[in-house]
Amino acid sequence: MPFYSHGLPFEPLLHNNLVKLNSRVQEEKKAGLIIISGGVGLGKTTMLIHILDDLNKMNGKPPIEIKTDKGESGNQLAMGGADFLKKLRVSYDEKFPCMGYDEAGDFSKRGSLTSFNAMLNRTFETFRAFKCIVVLALPNFNVLDNQLFDNQIPRMLIQITRRTKNSGDFGAYGLMEMNWLRYHMKKSPIKDYAWQRVHANFRGHFLDLEPERSKLLDEVSTKNKLKILRKSEVKIEGLLTYPELAQKLERSPHWVMMALKNLKIKSVRTIDRAKYFDQSVVAQLSELLENTGSPGRPRKVR
Repeated sequence: MPFYSHGLPFEPLLHNNLVKLNSRVQEEKKAGLIIISGGVGLGKTTMLIHILDDLNKMNGKPPIEIKTDKGESGNQLAMGGADFLKKLRVSYDEKFPCMGYDEAGDFSKRGSLTSFNAMLNRTFETFRAFKCIVVLALPNFNVLDNQLFDNQIPRMLIQITRRTKNSGDFGAYGLMEMNWLRYHMKKSPIKDYAWQRVHANFRGHFLDLEPERSKLLDEVSTKNKLKILRKSEVKIEGLLTYPELAQKLERSPHWVMMALKNLKIKSVRTIDRAKYFDQSVVAQLSELLENTGSPGRPRKVR
């Protein structure tokens, strides 16, 4: 089992701080966000699992389910924004004390980042009712919105600094230190310089997951990354979904769906039950609009 002699997979001071944060959320009914940041491959998701397991244990829950029978990530481990919102509701229904969010490529575009921050802000506006700590893993914590920090939602930042085959190193920062880090990142042309200006509250080590759970995590992460690659391929090829076609034509998705059905045009790709169509479909639907002149349901083309 991946535990030190003190019975934890990481520095005891981290556990002590998790106990305090858990009390703040469960007893004082305040919101709590833990951020795990660091470069690619340093073990952010591993640390995420360790923290969720520790929070579950102190609330009488078993270790989180990493992979379901269907091959998806468990209800306490979200991979992407839509997955996060769905599992947040499940966490409330199941009275889970915590849930994790792996950024998983969501921030590849500025628009995606803006949408994510808006979602987080809306979530935490009513988050006290959930009594659930969110643990967020992402490469750079400074992409988070100012409003989250103004509302004092993030309570702890864990910056992963080094990773070996079986363990890693981290530094832990409080809200005040996070704000100073953000200040120096904004002022300095070299963002990493901020880490030399602000001292961590404490530092420590963490161990890898046991081989069986590590394998499950790799399988879930790989599956999710393959989904991201497939969706990236779709964007590069310029393929469009029903809502994207509707936006271009200034019509409803239902209008587009019925028009494509009447024209007997089939999708060229399906990913996660979402159908994708070639760019040429826009011209065909525009021609249909000109011929029918109707903003409603299109007539069947003979």
